[in-house]
Amino acid sequence: MVPARVRFGEDGAPFSLDYEDVYYSASGGLAETVHVFLQGNGLPARFRGAGTFTIVETGFGTGLNFLATWDAWRASAPAGARLHFVSVEKHPLTPRDLEAAHRRFPELAALARALIARYPPLLPGFHRRAFEDGRVTLTLCFGEAATMLSSLEARADAFYLDGFAPAKNPRMWSEAVFRELTRLAAPGATAATYTVAGEVRRGLAAAGFEGHKRPGFGRKREMLAARFASGAASPQAVTREALVIGAGLAGTGCAERLAARGFRVSLVERHPATAREASANPAGVLRPAVSPRWNPLARFTCAASGYAWAQLEDLAEAHPRPAWAATGALQLPRGPRHLAQLRDAVERLPADFARLVDGEEGARLVGAAVNGEGVWYSWAGWARGASVCEARLAAAGERVLSVFGQEAVHLVRRDGCWQAWSADGRLIAQAAMAVLANGFQARGFFPASRLPLRPVRGQSTLLPERPDRPLRAVVCREGCITPAHDGFHCLGATFGEDDPDPSIRVEDHADNLRRLERMLPGYGSGWNPADLKGWVGFRPVSADRLPIVGALGEDLYVCTGLGARGLAWSALAGELVASQASGEPLPLERDLVQALAPQRFAVDRLMAAAPGDP
Repeated sequence: MVPARVRFGEDGAPFSLDYEDVYYSASGGLAETVHVFLQGNGLPARFRGAGTFTIVETGFGTGLNFLATWDAWRASAPAGARLHFVSVEKHPLTPRDLEAAHRRFPELAALARALIARYPPLLPGFHRRAFEDGRVTLTLCFGEAATMLSSLEARADAFYLDGFAPAKNPRMWSEAVFRELTRLAAPGATAATYTVAGEVRRGLAAAGFEGHKRPGFGRKREMLAARFASGAASPQAVTREALVIGAGLAGTGCAERLAARGFRVSLVERHPATAREASANPAGVLRPAVSPRWNPLARFTCAASGYAWAQLEDLAEAHPRPAWAATGALQLPRGPRHLAQLRDAVERLPADFARLVDGEEGARLVGAAVNGEGVWYSWAGWARGASVCEARLAAAGERVLSVFGQEAVHLVRRDGCWQAWSADGRLIAQAAMAVLANGFQARGFFPASRLPLRPVRGQSTLLPERPDRPLRAVVCREGCITPAHDGFHCLGATFGEDDPDPSIRVEDHADNLRRLERMLPGYGSGWNPADLKGWVGFRPVSADRLPIVGALGEDLYVCTGLGARGLAWSALAGELVASQASGEPLPLERDLVQALAPQRFAVDRLMAAAPGDP
C-alpha cells in the first residue's frame, strides 16, 4: 500500500498531493457531508425504520463521511438496528494524518478517537472493525476502487460517491466502477455525489440509476442524487435462531457473532464446559503471517489477526475478561531460504506492522538473547483460549443457551429445522440453521463426512517461570514460547500426524526444549524434561492448511480446520459465518471467501441425499 500524501493548510484543511485536490469543501467539510451524502441519500430519515442498513462509499479519505454517518445513526436508528459502512480507498491516510484531519471537528472527537483506536494497518484488502457494541460495522477495503468493489459481496442501500474530481482521478469514475454499483445495489438503493460532471451522470444512467440535480454545497451550484431503478428481489427474512455444535474457539466465535445479530443460539458441547479440547492450550499465539506472494494464508491471517486483536480489546469490558497480552512477537527464520522470503515480504509492508530486526534489537525487544535476525510484529501477543471462549459467551449473554455435557451424534433436517440428536435417541436442540464447529469431529456428521480434515497431535510444554529469565514478548520459529502467565511459559507445540496418543510424553518435552534452544540459546538450560508439565491436544487441519469456513448446504455452515491458529482465525471466521447467515456484507474479498469455502474440496455433493431419522 502507498499511503496518501497529505498537506495541511494553515486552517488545518487536508489537501491531497497525489491528486492535487481537496478532501472536502473549503466552505465546511462536515456541513458538506451532511448536505451531499446524508441528505442526498434521504438520511438520517431512512435510518429510523431500518433493521440493517448498508452504505458503500468510494473514497474513505479522512473518514469524515463515516464519522458523520455514525453520529447520525446514533441519534436516529432504533435500538437493535445495525449499520454497515463499507468504504474503498487506494491511498489510505496514516493514523497520524487521520488524527490531524479530525481536529477540525471537535463535535466528532469521541467517535474520531474510537476510529483511530481501531484503525487497521495499511495492508491491501478488507479490514472489518466493530463499534457501538457491534451496532456499527466499518469495512475498509484498501486497494483500487474497481478491484475492491468487484471483490465485495453486499447489498447496498445507499452509495456515497466521493472520489476526487473526475478530471483528477478518472479511474474512480470508470465504467468498471459503475458496473459494480449495478451488481451491489439493493432494490430502491440511492446514490449521491458532489459532482454533476457529464461522465458521472452517464455512468450512473448506464448503471441503472435515475439521477437528478439538486442544489450543491458551498461554491458548487449543483450536486447529483440518484435512485436505482431496478434490482433483484429483496432477500427473504432470516429466522434468527441457530444451533452451533462445539464450544471451543471456533464454536464460541460463531455463537458470539450470531448472537450480536440477534440470533438465539443453542451451543451444544459434549464436555461440561468450553474449550476442553484443541482450544484448551494454556496459552496460544496471536500473530499475523507474511508471504512475498501475499497468498490466501497470509491475506486471511493478517485480516483475521487484526480483527481478533480488536475483538479482544472489546472483550476487555466483559466479565470474565480474557487472559491475553499485546506483547508483540518475534519470528525467527528456519534457515537462509526462509530468511530471504521474510525479507522479501517485509519490504512490502508498513514498518509499524512488521519489520526486520537484527539479533541485538531482537534481544532488546523480547528480553533474552535470540538466535539471529528475524521479523518483529507489533500487532501480536498471546492469549489463553479458554478465557477467550468464556469472555465471548459472557458478551453474548442470554442470547446463547449453553447445552453442555451432551454429545450430538446425529444431525438431521426435519420440518425446516436442523436437529441434533444424542446416541440414545434424545433431541438435544434444534434451530433453523446449524453450524458445525466441533473440529475434526465435524466429519462424524453426514454432510461433512468427506471434508479432508485430519487430527494433528500437539504437545505443549509448561516451563516454570524464573525471575532471572524474563521474557517480554512471544518468540516463534518451528514452535513458539510465550511470556510467563500464572507462573509458566507455554512452549510448543509439536506437530504429530497419525499420532493418537493423548498422554504427555517426556520425549516431546525434550523436542520442545531443542526447538527453544534454536530460538533462545541457553534459555532452556537447567530443565529436566522428565520434571516438566504439559498439555496435549488434537488440532483439526485441512488438506491445504486453510480453515474450512462457509455454507455446506441449506442453512448449514461449517467452521473448522483452524489448526494451531484458532486464536488468530476464529473471530473473523465466526464473523464470516454470521454475515453469510444474515445476508449482510461479507468481511472478506470474494476470492478469499471461496478459498476458505468447503466447496473448494468439491463437497457440494454431500447434500444430495438427506439423512434419515436418528
